[in-house]
Amino acid sequence: MSNRPRFLLYLLLASLLLPGVASAWVLPLTNDEANQQFPSISGQKIVWQDDRNGNWDIYLYDRATNTERRLTSDTKDQVNPRISGNRVVWEDYRNSVNLENPDIYLLDLVTNEELMLNLPESIWGGYERQPAIDGNVVVWYESANGFSECGRTFYRYVDAPDWPEQAFQGSNTQTDPDVSGQKVVWTDVDLGGVYFRYLLDSNTYLLEQMSNDTVSGLRISGERIVWSQYVPESMTYNIRLCALDITMTNGTKSWLAPRSSFQTDPAIDGDLVVWCDDRNGNTDLYLYDFAAGAERPMVVANGNQNSPDIDGDLVVFTDDRDGDNEIYLASVPAASPAVATVPGGSGLPRDLNGDGKYEDVNGNGRKDFADVVLYFNQMTWIGANEPLAAFDYNGNGRIDFADTVQLFNAL
Repeated sequence: MSNRPRFLLYLLLASLLLPGVASAWVLPLTNDEANQQFPSISGQKIVWQDDRNGNWDIYLYDRATNTERRLTSDTKDQVNPRISGNRVVWEDYRNSVNLENPDIYLLDLVTNEELMLNLPESIWGGYERQPAIDGNVVVWYESANGFSECGRTFYRYVDAPDWPEQAFQGSNTQTDPDVSGQKVVWTDVDLGGVYFRYLLDSNTYLLEQMSNDTVSGLRISGERIVWSQYVPESMTYNIRLCALDITMTNGTKSWLAPRSSFQTDPAIDGDLVVWCDDRNGNTDLYLYDFAAGAERPMVVANGNQNSPDIDGDLVVFTDDRDGDNEIYLASVPAASPAVATVPGGSGLPRDLNGDGKYEDVNGNGRKDFADVVLYFNQMTWIGANEPLAAFDYNGNGRIDFADTVQLFNAL
């Protein structure tokens, strides 16, 4: 049996077994020496860009049927896919002369019909990039010749015969558009800040002002908007949150989970936000749960985990743990048990790798010998006050000296 059929058989068995497991799971969806990047998920369907054919194409994996499908076959590049239901959009270079003039295409997975969404002859230069889709609404930005990083945000209703319209005409340096229902957000390089428009209202609102080079990765879900923003005090990027008010003209702004590490590429769906975080020396994925009011590890592994997207309790991402970029799928881990600060510790204990065990006993953000000493000195207190499963490192059902040894050996 070749490697490819073996891998597909593994995917089939894993897809049948893993969803029934109570704890979180992580599953590779691709196994190819080429690069797979920028995944997007909607329900049981995952899309990504893939260069296994010598140029970038769009591929789809359907968990409902355990099948992989190549969606594009043009010899020029198709990149940056996003999916919503049975509709996939991407940035397409098939009509470009010098591989620099992309258009926005949509594929209906039910009818297999393709549609170019932007004007054939664009009045604004014809460089359409970075599409996003939610239901019947697609957004992207369109730039003029020679300007590739920003332009004007456009939107189009897929089922409507009308051509696309500009979301805002007050500048030509807009980028990072995203959409949720009828709500559209983008950033502006020259004007600075995060902008918002409810499409059924012609007004545009500045949600937060910041300098033009300190924000990236804008995403929206319902009434919540997240992005990565520069923090001058720590010289890092952290995840910023804006919760829209009832009038949808402004909102409450806050830092989601401030740290001294770099936090980038947030993705949001409902009560969950996932992002890239380098607190462990490489790029891992962390999660914030609004229902629980706390963050927890999402995927902590070797290599780097990047470009996450989330739908419900599933997260897709790019992972280079085996030396090349592959697409992985993970389930959202269960909410962490309520823990208390151990007497003598500096803060709440932490589960640093997402395995459900709180090896950072003293809460100083790392695993070291001080955790072993504190655990040994406070075993009786831990047994009486902490959730057993979080501190029973050897799994024998009790807090004892054997756990101290296990903690020490794991340093």
